[in-house]
Amino acid sequence: MHNGGSSLRRSRYRSWPSPSYSPPCRSLLLVEEQSIRRNWEERYRRIQQRLGRAQERIHRFLSRERERFHVWTEKHFPELTREIAREGGYLHELRWLVFEVESMSWLKGQGPALAYRKVLEKRRSQRPAQEPESREAKKDPPDERLGSGLCDGGAIAEKKRRLKKAYRILARRLHPDVNGNGDTRRMEQWRAVQLAYQTGDLELLESFCLGNDSTPGEKEPLSCLAERVGRAEKTLLRSLQELRNYRKDPAWGCGRKGWETTVGPKVEAWLRARLAEMRKEARALKGRVRQWQRESERMVRAEQERERDKQPDAD
Repeated sequence: MHNGGSSLRRSRYRSWPSPSYSPPCRSLLLVEEQSIRRNWEERYRRIQQRLGRAQERIHRFLSRERERFHVWTEKHFPELTREIAREGGYLHELRWLVFEVESMSWLKGQGPALAYRKVLEKRRSQRPAQEPESREAKKDPPDERLGSGLCDGGAIAEKKRRLKKAYRILARRLHPDVNGNGDTRRMEQWRAVQLAYQTGDLELLESFCLGNDSTPGEKEPLSCLAERVGRAEKTLLRSLQELRNYRKDPAWGCGRKGWETTVGPKVEAWLRARLAEMRKEARALKGRVRQWQRESERMVRAEQERERDKQPDAD
């Protein structure tokens, strides 16, 4: 019994020959991979088609309908339009002043009143050199219609440079003169690239440039194809959200049949409401500037009193 029990215990750890490993059928894997690839490519094409339509509609709104709306408002409400332009120029100056003061306060760890004083001193020192430019700016105030905010010339130039660079790269890949094989996919991609360039969608153009080719190919790994589809979906969602926001603009559809009878009567109320919002923001910013001015004047008086205390008595 003892020997038998030990033999049973040893049998638990006895190594059995492993069954022979049979490799999987490569044909089944290939069929499944091709099916998955076709699904991803079809999804990618549908996204690109929707993206192209959305970008084309946004471009038409920004390049045509908003310009028509501006001309229409100047014709029907000239005084109100000029008043909005003047208020927009004044609001732009206040925003820029507050931006300069807060930036200096944060960067140098100074109080807002002291930063306000430094900004005014800096402006006074630079005023003679910038006098002609400031006059031209007052004659032609910044355009507030597009809601572009504060424009930085360097940033705009850099964006244009990157747009042109991405467009040249994609043109060498997709232009019909280079790829004249009549491929429908490449033609759709080339059309989407043109629309993105016209609307200034830098992120979309650079996302096209990330891969080896802007059109999914058979040699592209499925992981890269899925990542490409994910980037395209995010770009599509941003474009659709932008399109929904533009639909709320009264300039949407300006020039089309029925716009003047349906939206036209509401434009004056919209312009007056916008003017009231601009004035409200200007009052709030002006209040902050006045507070900084009072604190700065108190600081100057305190410094003057300290200087007088340091001077010896004339007696």
